[in-house]
Amino acid sequence: MSDLFLTHDELTELTGFKTPRGHTKWLERNRWRFVLTRSQQARVSREYFLDRMGLPRGKTGSTDQANHGATLVEPDFSALDRM
Repeated sequence: MSDLFLTHDELTELTGFKTPRGHTKWLERNRWRFVLTRSQQARVSREYFLDRMGLPRGKTGSTDQANHGATLVEPDFSALDRM
């Protein structure tokens, strides 16, 4: 299940905030879809993240090479610093 959602560290890298409250504020401000856990931590689907970032994603029945290619591409998070 850990591959289903972005980790806390990945959300921190995406949003630039270290706290769950900061993650939530950034996600709302940038109109990202997410859900909150019982402890008010944001959960963002990895598939949705890949979609929003314009990255290819593995589909059911796809080849290992296609899935491997998706893991090699990493978004340029430094663009967030220019906002």
